[in-house]
Amino acid sequence: MTKDTFSTKRKAREIAVQVIYALTSPTNEATLADAIDFVLESGHFPDEGYESSVPEEIYIPLIKGVMTNQTAIDELITPYLNNWTMDRLAKIDAAILRLAVYEMKYIDDSVVPDKVAVNEAIELSKFFSDDKSRKFINGVLNNILKDA
Repeated sequence: MTKDTFSTKRKAREIAVQVIYALTSPTNEATLADAIDFVLESGHFPDEGYESSVPEEIYIPLIKGVMTNQTAIDELITPYLNNWTMDRLAKIDAAILRLAVYEMKYIDDSVVPDKVAVNEAIELSKFFSDDKSRKFINGVLNNILKDA
């Protein structure tokens, strides 16, 4: 995999996490298209947005996969939360966990190995969350991996 491909997939995950976050926020009334448009326009840094070089065929299936399977994904995550519930988690951390578990459980290991899904989730948490969240996400995902 080239560095450009790796970078594109990471940006696609960033987009996916932000859209998942937007669509699962309690006050959300946006459609999928609205959420995607907002994220692409604003990005993590509102003055920058995302490059148009991130093909939608990479991030759209991630978003739709998480949203379609959210209940099952949450059920896979919940036993590993140790005195937490999905509702109590920071919404961005829940979005990162959902994306990682989707990649681990619903995407073939030859396409996205489980360890890559975990590593990418940790990188996303470094970008969107704090060190405490990163450690929590890492712990939850590694425990899911151990029991797989």
